[in-house]
Amino acid sequence: MDAIKKTAKSFAKGLFKPNNKLSLIPNWLSFSRIIGGFIIPIMAYTGAPLPLLFGNVTFLAISDFLDGLTARIIAKEETKEGAMLDAVSDKIFSILLIIGILPILPTFAINGILEGIISIINSKHLAIGGSPKSNFLGKVKIWPLSISLILGYLALAIQNLNIAGITNETLLALSTILGIATIPLQASNIKQYYKEYKKQIQKNWEESSNENHHNIKNELSKNKEKEKAKENKITPQFTLSRENHPAMVYELIQSEEKELEKGKQYQKRQK
Repeated sequence: MDAIKKTAKSFAKGLFKPNNKLSLIPNWLSFSRIIGGFIIPIMAYTGAPLPLLFGNVTFLAISDFLDGLTARIIAKEETKEGAMLDAVSDKIFSILLIIGILPILPTFAINGILEGIISIINSKHLAIGGSPKSNFLGKVKIWPLSISLILGYLALAIQNLNIAGITNETLLALSTILGIATIPLQASNIKQYYKEYKKQIQKNWEESSNENHHNIKNELSKNKEKEKAKENKITPQFTLSRENHPAMVYELIQSEEKELEKGKQYQKRQK
């Protein structure tokens, strides 16, 4: 729950109150894919004008490239919030489009499950203090997946298509083939994200172990210092006070007289 709240705050900060106001441009470009994930299926199923549908699809396809470019050129930095928005937007966009196409192309359920697994791994990674980001393979994978989904929605939007022998059935077949071809890329992507997740677990364990080792070392050092202090501490055999002062003086005199007597006796024996 804490990880979800942290992600939501980071998401809202990136969209409304970034430290660098120019970061709003790349951040909203990333967020536009989430909006498009809802709009494209609605447009396709309601028979929206083809130019409008195609224009939206084109914009959303290139937004995945534009957000990183504008972050580097305009905002002059790539922020943690921006990276998180990019990764989350990619996943939500893909999953929404997959859900929308399932009534006519149920084979995309496999792609949807794999994208869901990626989302779960990244969520767990985030929950343990990591910062999951879209990697290179994830960027490569999103293109064939997006194209396959776009072809499916175009086939749905254009009724009775027959251009140079290309029919709705042809588009649906191409969409299915590309979707299946994307599955190995998604599987490899899952492996990479899981590897990063395990690295974060190892890093957390090492940091925890180092901290515990440091605490134990400090505790042992303190105990040694205490023992050394006890060894070096001189415990007086008696305490001088007004009450025992005469008795102590008498005792010392008696001891000196005894020593002198022993010395005299020894000298007599020598003679």
